[in-house]
Amino acid sequence: MRVGVVGGGVIGLSTAWYLKKMGADPVVVESGTLGAGCSRGNAGWVCPSISSPLPAPGLTWKSLSWMLRPDSPLYIRPSALPRLAPWLMRFRSFCNHADQKRGIAAIAALNRFTMERYDELAAEGVDFECHEAGVLMVFRDSDKAAAAQKEVKLVTAAGATNCTDLTESEVYEREPMLRPGFRFGLFVGADRHVRPDSLTAGLGAALRASAVEVHEETMATGFRSERGRVRAIVTSKEEVAVDAVVLAAGAHTGSLTRMLGWPIPLTAGKGYSVTIDQPRNQLRQPLYLGGAKIGMTPFKGALRFSGTMELSGINRRMDTARVRSLRRIVSREVDIPEAKEGGRAWVGMRPVVPDSLPVMGKLPSHENVYVNTGHQMLGITLGPSSGWALAGLMLEGKPGVGLGAFSAGRF
Repeated sequence: MRVGVVGGGVIGLSTAWYLKKMGADPVVVESGTLGAGCSRGNAGWVCPSISSPLPAPGLTWKSLSWMLRPDSPLYIRPSALPRLAPWLMRFRSFCNHADQKRGIAAIAALNRFTMERYDELAAEGVDFECHEAGVLMVFRDSDKAAAAQKEVKLVTAAGATNCTDLTESEVYEREPMLRPGFRFGLFVGADRHVRPDSLTAGLGAALRASAVEVHEETMATGFRSERGRVRAIVTSKEEVAVDAVVLAAGAHTGSLTRMLGWPIPLTAGKGYSVTIDQPRNQLRQPLYLGGAKIGMTPFKGALRFSGTMELSGINRRMDTARVRSLRRIVSREVDIPEAKEGGRAWVGMRPVVPDSLPVMGKLPSHENVYVNTGHQMLGITLGPSSGWALAGLMLEGKPGVGLGAFSAGRF
């Protein structure tokens, strides 16, 4: 089976890798270069312990209005509000305990295979930077610590993993670079982190070594269909004949499904990061600044801090005020001399649907079109397991895990 995979980020490349492993002939179509989109500059956390839906119980219209403030961790650009309003109304409808519980259970079921899939990639020769240092979460405020601990423990209980509460002294023993005043902590030892650009580079190299056809700088502009089946992907360069298609183009996937008669309410949750090469001080493990919702990741020879979720539509416009805010908070909370001005800033578009669960499975409008998108901030965590599950569904009729909660038919 010749399967056209539209998208060369971690989701698309993982899907192509497992399609090849299971006997298919994937062909990757990427509008830019492999791994250059949302996969490139994110935190790189492989973190089942923080894998929960974004809609949360207690979120009110008043609290949504606070998100119009430029310094809010979740920021809604006012100019985008009119066109985002229908999406936000649907998002608000999922802010309840029942939907949160269902979402946590669905993601946890997929996450049960996360570490196994990463071990499999490494064992079979995919070369990427990976660390097993766990994740340290720290808080100044007792209420925010309690709320975060409750959510993390819900997730870890669903995934059969453990987290450890830390005292103030234990927090500073684990991370001496923290500024004074962090009184509460939580440590999840089973979580890992990877350098995301090394992961996409490793997957791309492994695919090419297996003679997989890769088209970079090639935009999918349409599809040639006959009797409910796509026969070819129309691109900016040529037609690519296929037996089946996987749409894994991140935040751009929604425009592709619309071409095929099945709109998905997909928008971009833009995230920002700053990467410092050869930092003067280095963290001992990934660090989550709970009050500010900022993640910090140590790599070989580099340190990255990232955060914010900006809803402003499908665009890669960088808001320098968001970057300045990110730098200011990190400088205030951690002893990173270069945080104020050093390093490289980046912005990327995380694909998000209103319930914030992935969209995986067959597109109802066509017999041979599948989607793998909508992973919000969990693309690195869920990428290999999502690729494995979708490839199993396509080629063997059994994904190895229940995908009902992720169906494109729910929209």
